[in-house]
Amino acid sequence: MNFEWFFSRKTIWKDCRKNKILRTIVVVTQSTIGFSVIISILTFSVGFGFKTVINQKLLNIQGQIVIVNNPKKEACFLSLEKKNLFFFNSISFVYPFSEKDVIVCKNICENKGIEDVERFVFKGISKDYNPVFFKNFLVSGSNKNLFSRPEILLSKKISILLKLNKGSSILIGFISMKNGKPFVFYKKFYICGLYDTGIPEFDNVYLIGDMKHIQSMNGWKRDSVEGFEIFISSLDPKRIKSLKKEINQKYSDQFLVKTIYDQSHQEIIEWLNVFNVNIFVIIFSVMIAVIFNIIVFSIILLLERMKTIGILKTLGARNKIIYKIFLYYIMHILTPPLIIGNSIGFLFLILQKKFRLISLNQTQYYVDVVPVYLNINHFLFINISIILVCLFSVFLPFLFIISKIPPIKVIKFE
Repeated sequence: MNFEWFFSRKTIWKDCRKNKILRTIVVVTQSTIGFSVIISILTFSVGFGFKTVINQKLLNIQGQIVIVNNPKKEACFLSLEKKNLFFFNSISFVYPFSEKDVIVCKNICENKGIEDVERFVFKGISKDYNPVFFKNFLVSGSNKNLFSRPEILLSKKISILLKLNKGSSILIGFISMKNGKPFVFYKKFYICGLYDTGIPEFDNVYLIGDMKHIQSMNGWKRDSVEGFEIFISSLDPKRIKSLKKEINQKYSDQFLVKTIYDQSHQEIIEWLNVFNVNIFVIIFSVMIAVIFNIIVFSIILLLERMKTIGILKTLGARNKIIYKIFLYYIMHILTPPLIIGNSIGFLFLILQKKFRLISLNQTQYYVDVVPVYLNINHFLFINISIILVCLFSVFLPFLFIISKIPPIKVIKFE
């Protein structure tokens, strides 16, 4: 058996039982390390959970790049034939759309007229529009008949505002200009489903239906659309800006190109970037606490073990052997809080993921429960980082103090 390991294991716990001060310091150090592991695991899992969930929402709610005609160059609408112009640079998803300002009214008795008027945007889409949107965000009903009947999708929030449910009928007033004056044309629709993205900038604004209704209101042909949405696989700002620049260069400003960073989602993206800072600050604070506690523990341990160091040196033990004994002391102290901290952190994350214990205000946080992102690499990074921080924190005290201890004087003093 390794002498250093055997000696450290036999003496550290025996001394802790006998020495109240040393036992207290060990408990405090282990508690600090255990809580540091738990806090670090929760910080990584929840922080990256928020980023992952909201990134996925932003990747599927709307296209990351929106292209419309430049009104200075051509008419205000595009032809579906131009969709093929934008399949380049690994872009595989391009969907046409049209939007129009509308007012929405609940369909009530004739003698009471029309009430509950609200202003929204009718988003017209094609039959092949991003299927992930319907899969992820449709919470009630179906989009099966959206393109064959006068039906629309409302957000859950708008349905509550207007006191409407799936199957209810509503009047939608399409706002147009006639002879320089606003003109409203009403059309009756039925609500075929409700969606909920959790992003207020979208849920508070959009009604979703077949773009043919807008084409009809505007007097457009069936292949006329307002623009195209380009969906890509990431929110990488460099890639998005590069695509925007490439489109502008290729088509000589024939189109107006807007990115997700130019639109209302900019605030959400900035809010997500704050998580990177928060994660760094929390982890940095945790590591400082660990360093401070492990250094205090190391100094007290050295003072408590002065006689042992003197005896070992008198018996011919080299400094290298004594270094290893003290490093094993640290490993004995580290092991229990690492195991307990990882177990508690992992158990809490599993319970949160399965039972959704902690809920949130979706309006403020864009999600209704605390999201959890489990990644084995995060666990490995946290544990390895804490072990290395502890070992490097005690290296210098051990290196300089142990080598300077004169064995004869220590034994005489004791």
